[in-house]
Amino acid sequence: MLELNRIQAKSWKFIILNTFFLLVLHLQTINAEQCLKTEDIVRSIRGRWTYKCVNQKCHKTLYKGEQGSQQISLNVCKLKCGDPPGALWPLPNGHVSIHDRIIPINPNNINIESVSANNKDIDWKVGKLFLELRKSFLTRIVSEATTRDARAEGNGLIIRLQVHDTISGRPTLDMDESYHLHVDTVDNKIVANIEAQSYFGSRHGLETLSQLVAYDDVSNSLVMPAKLEIRDRPVYKYRGLVLDTARNFIPIEDIRRTIDAMATVKLNIFHWHITDSHSFPMESKTFPNLTIYGAYGPDKIYTQKEIRDLVEFAAWKGVKIIPEFDAPAHTGEGWQWAPPGTLICLNDQPWYDHCVEPPCGQLNPVNENVYKILSGIQTDMHEMFDLSDVFHMGGDEVQFKCWNSSKEVVEFIESKGWNQSDSKSMFRIWDIFQSRAYSSLQQVTNKSPQAILWTSTLTEREDVTEFLDTNKYIVQIWTTGTDAQIKDLAKKGYRMIFSNYDALYLDCGFGGWVSGGNNWCSPYKPWQTIYSNDMVQLVKQVTGSEYKPEMTQLIYGAAAALWTEQVDEQSLDGRVWPRLAALAERLWTNPSTPWQDAEFRMLAQRERLVRMNIEAEALEPEWCRQHEGDCPDLRSLNRN
Repeated sequence: MLELNRIQAKSWKFIILNTFFLLVLHLQTINAEQCLKTEDIVRSIRGRWTYKCVNQKCHKTLYKGEQGSQQISLNVCKLKCGDPPGALWPLPNGHVSIHDRIIPINPNNINIESVSANNKDIDWKVGKLFLELRKSFLTRIVSEATTRDARAEGNGLIIRLQVHDTISGRPTLDMDESYHLHVDTVDNKIVANIEAQSYFGSRHGLETLSQLVAYDDVSNSLVMPAKLEIRDRPVYKYRGLVLDTARNFIPIEDIRRTIDAMATVKLNIFHWHITDSHSFPMESKTFPNLTIYGAYGPDKIYTQKEIRDLVEFAAWKGVKIIPEFDAPAHTGEGWQWAPPGTLICLNDQPWYDHCVEPPCGQLNPVNENVYKILSGIQTDMHEMFDLSDVFHMGGDEVQFKCWNSSKEVVEFIESKGWNQSDSKSMFRIWDIFQSRAYSSLQQVTNKSPQAILWTSTLTEREDVTEFLDTNKYIVQIWTTGTDAQIKDLAKKGYRMIFSNYDALYLDCGFGGWVSGGNNWCSPYKPWQTIYSNDMVQLVKQVTGSEYKPEMTQLIYGAAAALWTEQVDEQSLDGRVWPRLAALAERLWTNPSTPWQDAEFRMLAQRERLVRMNIEAEALEPEWCRQHEGDCPDLRSLNRN
């Protein structure tokens, strides 16, 4: 019996040791598997999913590896899926045909040549633009391939840029931006022909082509459609951004980055609100004291060389820089050195009795020193920007009570026999200023440029045509899109640029800075509101039964505005992008479809901006980008 117990004890000991050994071995196996999964996690995720085109949208789907099935990446799906395919932004405004055969390209075998379509020599200045364009395109493609460590294999790509106008190398308000892009594949060579009237159409065509070159993370290569054709041109001539750099200084490299991003969505106007009552950061060679007294600091000025270089950079990006010298109001810092009486109400307190925000300041329209200095500012600007085509003269928020506080102005009114308490006397004085300011512009440029003015109490007058010639002046609307003034301007035949704050002010929806609560133009303007800002419908709505089709021809375009009371270079990208891209499609294409139809392409465009190192704000969870069309609330569309 005792011997039996010893045998049983040994058996149990063996069983326990064996079980322990097997348990340790099992745990080691589990750990080994876990380590393997960790090391292989990227490949496992990529191999788990594919994308399918469902109702013209790409959807993330489990990849089962069934015989005959092919794994498709999101980028490749986008090239093949959609109506039209390609997730292009802005959507082309013409014929689009994109073949669903996608082929690899070799990033090290791309050749770009620019030729005249009519056998004329290309002017060296235009040739220089093409050279910069070529370098930019190749750098972008090679950078994409290098960053992704893509294979340097595939078809060669030949790009031929054919231009008819071989002379015009400066962007203007009336430049031809149309293009015809045709791609075909012959003998393992992809041949892309871009034909355009001007250089600027050529660069737009190349921009479209670049959006159709994508990285495929399944094949680890750059790919593009083997065949396509696109005919495209913008609906509106004026497609821009207003950037204020006087409230807060924005470094030149950040402005340059902004213009670079604008070019990717075919925006063509950078309206530079470069001075205001807060600061005068522009270097003036004619009157250096403007900069010495007006800059926030020695490191916060725009030198004339920096400005000229920026204008050149913007030109080959297809962007015209329009500077604004806002006057007679919105002047202050920088003018302290001027003879007494030149400036009125400088930093008067309390500010709200004299202007709309601190610091106050307004030019004296009856003081001769004003026009001497003004001519100098225009001369400086003309040498840097070339004002012979167009110049923004500001003209908003003029305060009559400020002028009435000047003894010199009051004495002038009395000398004319006008009534000081009659507002028409103030408008007469305003007319004197505006007429002399425009005459000065003519003398400086030796031409009669188009002048842009903001809407104001002057432009809303019934007799505004007595003050502002419709052939010379373009009116930029900053009030609401339903302002009755739009009707009056349209009936009088004024060309209009829309910057209506209820849709296009990018600084709205944040905290107040001169008061508590939210800022004056709240709420925030999301991209959907910007995208839906159909100016033709606004004109039809405000004119009602008096609407005439020719009124829509007066719509020159639009510009979103970023006033920088609460913005500097740290927050610039997020305030502007990707919302500005929504305006780009509204102005290039003027779509008749709602924002919900564009949402999945907008998400793709935001990703393009991020790859350019633009810190564009996120719009939705990334899940929405991988399940196109599943996120927008469609109930408001009432579709059957």
